Parts: sequence; structure tokens; C-alpha cells
Amino acid sequence: MRIPNLKLFPILFLLISFLCGNNIKGQGQKLTAMGLNDIHITGFAISPNEDYLVISVQTEVRSYLMESFFQNGVWTSPVPIDKINNFKSSTSNIGGPSFNFNGRVLYYHADFPGGIGAYDIYYSVRESGGWSNPINMGYPINSMSDDMHPSISSNGKRMFLSKGNADLSVKKPKRAPDCHKLFAAVKDINGKWEVPVMLHDALNRGCEFALHIANDGKTVFFSSIEQDNPKDGYNIYFAREIMDGTWLLPTLLTSISSEETNIIPRIVGDNIYYLRQSEGRRSVSANIYKEKLPESFIPLPTLSTKGKLVDLDSKAPLSTELKVFDPTTLSVLGYFQSDKETGEFEILLPDGANYIVDVRTKGYSFASFQLDYRNEEKVFGPELIELFDKAELVLSVFDKEIFRPLEANVWVEVLIDEKQWLKKMQKEVTDSADIIVFDDSVVEKIYATRLEPGVFSLNLPLGREYIVCAKAPGFKENEFRFNLKGDILFSQFYRDINLEPIKRAIEFYISDADTREGISAEILITNLNREETIFFTIQDVKDGKITAMLREGDQYEFTVKGAQGYSFHNQVFNIGDDAVASLAVDLVPLKTETSIRLNNIYFATNSAELTAESFPELNRVVELINTNPQVVIEISAHTDNVGSDGYNLLLSDRRAKSVVNYLIENNVAQKQLVAQGYGLRKPFVPNDSDENRAMNRRVEFKVLDVISTGN
Repeated sequence: MRIPNLKLFPILFLLISFLCGNNIKGQGQKLTAMGLNDIHITGFAISPNEDYLVISVQTEVRSYLMESFFQNGVWTSPVPIDKINNFKSSTSNIGGPSFNFNGRVLYYHADFPGGIGAYDIYYSVRESGGWSNPINMGYPINSMSDDMHPSISSNGKRMFLSKGNADLSVKKPKRAPDCHKLFAAVKDINGKWEVPVMLHDALNRGCEFALHIANDGKTVFFSSIEQDNPKDGYNIYFAREIMDGTWLLPTLLTSISSEETNIIPRIVGDNIYYLRQSEGRRSVSANIYKEKLPESFIPLPTLSTKGKLVDLDSKAPLSTELKVFDPTTLSVLGYFQSDKETGEFEILLPDGANYIVDVRTKGYSFASFQLDYRNEEKVFGPELIELFDKAELVLSVFDKEIFRPLEANVWVEVLIDEKQWLKKMQKEVTDSADIIVFDDSVVEKIYATRLEPGVFSLNLPLGREYIVCAKAPGFKENEFRFNLKGDILFSQFYRDINLEPIKRAIEFYISDADTREGISAEILITNLNREETIFFTIQDVKDGKITAMLREGDQYEFTVKGAQGYSFHNQVFNIGDDAVASLAVDLVPLKTETSIRLNNIYFATNSAELTAESFPELNRVVELINTNPQVVIEISAHTDNVGSDGYNLLLSDRRAKSVVNYLIENNVAQKQLVAQGYGLRKPFVPNDSDENRAMNRRVEFKVLDVISTGN
């Protein structure tokens, strides 16, 4: 036996006696089919269920693929796989078929037109109508040289292949297949294939052919010619990787070895299938054989988990990658794919370990599950995984200052350029040199649906980033970025967005009505459109001046309460586009003969019954009188000239008494009050129009006396 070169790579040479000898040479069960013995077989692949064969055959013209099914205890007559055989050309040569672990993907080499080298490695995927068109695996799997006899690991992470051996010193029987070198390519951390690297010298002994990787991902079988006795031709060897790059010494399967050519090992369960070529005087015949593996050669045990991936809403199948990780190191252990027509997937992994499986596909949600094969009770994956392609964003829009929900216009813009966001952030920029230019017309917008006051819903496709925008009358537009790229686990999100009110500065000046000098006062500003109240104390308004920031477009009630000895003032005004920037208020000193008109005092028609709209103003009168116990006031009621003088006099008198009764009921001393009705006798303005008559229908109070409080 030739001693391998040990200088290039580390290898563990474990000479285990039970692997080496005492196997009885023999011949396994021969697979027969109608016409199978009449064609020259150069390679084959057998399905995991052992009921389907793909064989490569050689004619005088070309080599191509055929298929055969095991039905009713026999193999059917092989028929050509035309979709592969006639791809781009009807004269291309195709060979080296092998399946992935579940038989859903067929790998092979071919010299189709347009390839990278003379022979490239291709694959086809099982579909409802048969095999798909060939797909070139591309660079770096394929190169300018011949890349042949592919075999992929069950985890999809490693591809084994053969390349021609140009070493003329290598010996082989004349009619035996050409000598090859064995290579392997692995996927990097991004799932991309790296350049194939030649396997260790212990496996590349000189003249090798067609390596097959078993489902455990560590056990390999390949054919090799012993260079010390090349007349024996190709025989099949077993090897196992016990750690990365470290292999057990290849061991001959003596039960299969013979002076004939034994190539193309295929492992299914505990069985090995292989191709045996026998030389006649003028030709070479080939047959497929099946034999049970000796126990010591059986691959390590694996477990399979199966499931289905579908769209959550439509239940349509999804073609999705499932990536397997080591939960401790997070290193990638394998890549699997669900079927695009059925959504079904199968994950085959070594028994005795723990795994994490991540499910990712563009435009869909993320899923992850555990496989735990460490204990007797195994944890398998879910039978059904439902992924969603949209997420609902429930947005609450509220007032930034008073935290009340707002009716707003809500939409999202699909973020396509960072300038788009920067432009949003520069709304306040006025210098044209600093303004970022971006064409908003190219932006896709999605508008929200209102769920309830201040709450809106947006259904957003995954895989995009958005700018969420909200705007309401009287408020500044606000926005934030919302990213639905990457791993999305949830189908519903809740977010808040506050809107800042647009305000104007309004300056108030409170003065003495007689002297026009500024005086201290309390100011209560009540927003009549929303729950907003602004209060300034006497200390805030020391010189009679104060500035308030009030919301554009809202209506306010403005109440001023002077210090003791002054009247109050009440007024309603709007902050519109034409709102003044200042408001002056004169407070009347409470002295004898001071008369003040009361606003917003209302009665039922032709009645002395006060309406509820009158109570706020009357309550201010209550507070004023109680704050100034030294005054005696007259409550006077007046009418317009509609009706007789006598009727109006009686009506006004009843109304004045109604106001006095309200004040007394609210703890004003009766001794401070006098009721007087004047009817139409004291008009404020001439009764010559509806507007003037409305002004004459009024209630006033007049200071009759100021009682000294001195001792």
C-alpha cells in the first residue's frame, strides 16, 4: 500500500482492525431492468426511498441521462430525461448524476453550450412536471478545467467534485475510467461557495474517482486504484472526517473489492449501491449492485424533521431557505430549502446534538425554532410554519402638550433615498443654499385607515423602510422612521406620534381704566376647542404685561381678575390668520356709580329663567363680590323696545331678581345686592336695528356704595 503524503494537511491515522479485514469478498444483489443490461451505464443516482434511478449512459454519439422506477417488484425500462438531455443542444454529454439527501435536487456534470469549462456542474430541481431545466452552479464551483461527479452534503454546506489528474506517472488499467483528483468546496459565512480545494493526500492517493458523501456529512466513499497493484483496478474505500480536515485512514471495502472496476458508490440507509464494470474482449459491460454495508462502515445516525412553509393569509406555499446554526457558537451548520410548489421542507442532521433553525425569505417575516436531539425524547420542528408579508402599524396621534387624541392626516412614504429623510428634517431651513433637493413625486405613499379618534391603521409590506407622517390643522407635521427590513417577528406594531401645535405670541396689557397704568391681575385663558388652560398669577402679571403662546385656529376665553377693588373682564376671541399680536384690557375700579355690563347672561324667551350658558359669567360675579365684601351693588336688567313699556318693565324686574337669587344661592350676602328692572327706559344704543336691540337686552351691575372697612 502506498503511504500518503502527510506534509500538507493534518490527518489522524487510526488503524482500526475491525475496519481493515476479515470481510468476505463477494458480489451483491444485481439490479435488473428491461433493457438495462443492453446499455452502457457510466453512472447512476438512486433515490432515498430506493424506488427511482437516474442513470448516465454512453453511446457511440454521446452520454446522457435516463430514469427508471421500481414498480411491482421490478425496475422499469429506462427512458431518457429529455428536458435535461436536450438543454441548449441535443448532442451535449451528461454524466455523474447524484441526488441531494432527499432526492429533490439532481446534480450532474455536462458540457452544455455556454458553460465555463469543458464540463461544468449543473443541477435540476424536482417539479410537478419532472425535472427543471439545468442550472449552472457557476463560479467558483465551476472553472476552466473539467468539473465532474458532484456530491453535496445533506446540510448543503459542502460540495465534493472531481477534476482530471494530469499526472502521467499514475497507473491504471487501460479500459478503466480516467484518474481524477478529489476536491471539496464549502460555503462561507454569507452562504456563498468558496473555491474548491483538493482533499488531503490520504484521500487523493493517486488515481481516484467519484467521491460520495453520506447523509451524516462526515462519512465518504470513493473509488481508488492501489498504485502498488494497479491491475486490480478501481475498488471502493471508506473514510470518515472526525474533525475539520482530519480524516480516518481510508479503508478498503473488501466485501466489494475485485479485479473488476467498482465505482460510483451510493449510500442509502445501511445499503451501498455501486457500479461494477467488467471487461470483455471487445467491450466493457456495467451493472448496478446493491449490498448491505458492514456495521463498521455504516454512516453515523441522522434524524429528519419535516414541515411545511406557507403564506399566512393565502396559504400559498413558500420557497424559503432554512439555515441551521450551532446554538453555542452560532456557526452555520447547514442550508435547506422548502419546495416552491408545495412549501414542504426536510432537514436532515446528525443525531445527538442541539440546533437552531432560522427561516428567512425576502419580503416575509422571520421564524426560528429549535431541534434538540441530545436526549432520548427528541424535540423536532413544527409541522407548519406560516409567514406573513405585511405588518399592521397602529398609530396613535396625540397633542404633544395636552396628550389628547387628534384627528389627523396619516400616511407613510417608502424610503428610497437618505436625502428623502434629510429633506423632511430640514423643514425649517430658509437658506436656499442649505436646502436639500429631492423629488417627492417619485415617492410611493400609503395612507392610513382611521380606527377611532386619534388612532389609525397602516398595512405595510415587509422588507422596506418607511417614513411615517402625520399632520393636523393647527399643528406642525411630524414624522419618524419605521424599519420593516431584517428579521420581523410580529405582525402588529403600536407606535405613538405627537404633534406640536402652531402658536402665536399674544401680548396682554392689563391697566386701570381711570389711570391707564398697568396693574397686577390674575389671567385665566381657556381654550374652547380643546382641554387647554393657561393661568397667570398676580405675581406673573406684576406690571400688567404678560405674553401667552396661543394656538393658531383655536378659540379662547380670556378672563382677567384684578386685585381687590377692581372689576373682572371676560372676552372670547379667535387666534386666526388675522389675529392681533396684543390685547389691552381696562379694569374698572370698584367705586360708587361704577357700572359694568355682564356678558353672556341669557334667559329663556319671554322668561326670567336663566339658561346654563349664563352660569360661568354669574360665577365670576359671585367671586368678585365675595372678594370685595365692602361693596353694595345693583343688579339691573334691561330690554329692547319690542313690546309695551309695562310688559318690559315687569320682565326686566323679574330677570334682575332671578340674577340676584342665583347670587344669593351661591353664598353672596343679601345685604350686598339690590335688584332693579328698567325695561326699555335706559337703552345703551338706539333701538333702530336688530343688532342694537340685542345690545340693549343686557344685565349690568352698578356699585351703589363702598362700605368702609376701617376700625
